[in-house]
Amino acid sequence: MAARTTKLELPAAVAGAVQVYLRNKSRVVLGLRALLAASVLLRVRSSYLAFRRASVRRGGSSSGKKAAEADAAAAGTSGGGGRGRGKKGKVGPRGEVDAVFLKQVLRILRIVCPLRSKEFLVLNLFSAFLVARTWLSLVVAELDGRIVSALVRGNGKQFLLGIAYWMGVAVPATYTNSMLTYLQSKLALGFRTRLTNHLHKQYLANMTFYKVGNLDDRIKNADQLITQDVDRFCHAAAELYSNITKPILDVSIYNVQVSRSVGGETVFATSVIVQLTSAVIRLFTPPFGKMAAQEQKLEGEFRFTHSRLVENAEEVALFSGEDVEKGILEKSYNALVNRFDRTLNAKFWHGMVEDFVIKYFWGAMGFAICAVPIFFEVPGNSGQDLGNRTRSLITTRRLLLQSSEATGRLMYAWKDIAELAGFTSRVSELLDVFEDVNSGVYVKALVSNANREILASHGSFEESE
Repeated sequence: MAARTTKLELPAAVAGAVQVYLRNKSRVVLGLRALLAASVLLRVRSSYLAFRRASVRRGGSSSGKKAAEADAAAAGTSGGGGRGRGKKGKVGPRGEVDAVFLKQVLRILRIVCPLRSKEFLVLNLFSAFLVARTWLSLVVAELDGRIVSALVRGNGKQFLLGIAYWMGVAVPATYTNSMLTYLQSKLALGFRTRLTNHLHKQYLANMTFYKVGNLDDRIKNADQLITQDVDRFCHAAAELYSNITKPILDVSIYNVQVSRSVGGETVFATSVIVQLTSAVIRLFTPPFGKMAAQEQKLEGEFRFTHSRLVENAEEVALFSGEDVEKGILEKSYNALVNRFDRTLNAKFWHGMVEDFVIKYFWGAMGFAICAVPIFFEVPGNSGQDLGNRTRSLITTRRLLLQSSEATGRLMYAWKDIAELAGFTSRVSELLDVFEDVNSGVYVKALVSNANREILASHGSFEESE
């Protein structure tokens, strides 16, 4: 007994609007493409201007240098053989996703992944496997629809053939997934090796290891920055590349495939809704990058208090100062715990809203898209029997689920970018301090009765108010 499907009739006003759209479809599509191109150009222009402004603020012009020197004077007295370079007035790392972050991360990427390097080859191979996994996902989605269609029709031969193809695809699919995990780990390890070697070269040159701890006040825990922060930055950078490149590729290819089943107009309308909801989520996203930078800073300070106690254990024991040291340790740890609590609270509410939008709201839109070719006439899908409709429904549903998952990963990637900004600011600050110290530029908070004649004999210095 054949199943009957009742086609829905659109209201007269909506039907009239659809007819007008169909008569002017080519013009509308051309206008939308022009609007999209204009928006992309405006985005690129605004990003370029922001990058230029950040360059000026960080010493790219004479006025930027003067402002930087004023910031240095406001922060403390800088002594040494050179002048300030605009990094002295910062209380701590920025950890914000802006043009300054872009400049910092590009600077570090030139160190960890130059064009003629093993890491660049691994990155290209990693990209190739990402494309292969997307193609295999399309093949699996098509096989899924064929197998279910054979079940609905009761065709045992097609069903067994589909299972055989399914098992055949499983071998390259599992190899690709394992290879992606392996290459991502190799990429992170290669990044860390290059960056660590670069830092060691500067850290152990011209007695920088001594000057950073005794002649400069900007970094108190260089050991933690070189070990823990560099490792977290490299793993975050390698993971972020996968979390951004793969979802963008998935969303683009899956939407093209889905548009063939439900029409490009439906996919376009859904994409507009997704972009609007994504913008709203980003608008209310807490500053996770600044939070990550502050957490790492407090972790370093807590570690420094323990190192300080170990170094001065003999003096502390001689003067019975364990109670004082206990208070210092507890104060440092409580500050770290309070920072973690605030971050967890922010992640709780943000995660709840994000899960509702990505998993349920976008899932409801996916059901609506799957219903379009069933209840409405879509060119190329008319006159299908139950088996073909089932195959189209299963394939479209699987592609929509994967596209929704990829879009969700892009949304979660914004949080990863913010955290990477925090790690980037910490590593960039370390590079800045090493370069300044090697150039004879120091930032040191001096006591008010410091001997100016002795300081002047060792180089120029600027005194704060």
